[in-house]
Amino acid sequence: MQRILLAAAIAALATPALAGVNIVDGDTIKIDGQTIRIVEIDTPESYQPRCEAELVKALDAKERLRQLLDSDEVTFKPTGRDRYGRTLAKVFAGGTNVGKTLIAEGHALPYQPGAAAKLNRLQAWCGPAATLEDVWGGSAKPLTVVAARKKQSDEQSVVSGPFPNCAAARAAGAAPVYAGDPGYQPKLDRDHDGVGCE
Repeated sequence: MQRILLAAAIAALATPALAGVNIVDGDTIKIDGQTIRIVEIDTPESYQPRCEAELVKALDAKERLRQLLDSDEVTFKPTGRDRYGRTLAKVFAGGTNVGKTLIAEGHALPYQPGAAAKLNRLQAWCGPAATLEDVWGGSAKPLTVVAARKKQSDEQSVVSGPFPNCAAARAAGAAPVYAGDPGYQPKLDRDHDGVGCE
């Protein structure tokens, strides 16, 4: 009964996603064309990771976020804007607070401002020797990570040609699709990270 009341209360306060939800990274999404930064969490970076381990964890966070958002109706409750003009919001899949779930499952850390807190998060992802000045010599889309994920995807399903869209890939149980997969094509990979339909 409490879960039903909680879901009803959230629905009364939150804005529903009327169109598609696109994943930017583990803590940022686009709903109906509006960029939303999930408030109070931070996930590893996939765009400019400081180490390969951070990239792997970032891709895992994106994948888990997609699973959560695909599980139920998506709503969000704005709390403000960040310095980049993105909407800061609590995001829900049904009655589930997506940010809290990502933290509880180890895909995100609580966000705290400041350089010391940023360093603590970076060291959690890249190891205790990591510094804020680190620059990873690898690509933001290393073939080693994409190839490893492709191999895992190949073991899960056999696809004979590219999917026309992500809905078809998800319906076939093949999402996400990876560069080099028969089901992959660039139009499915909006952020050009080698992983489509995430």
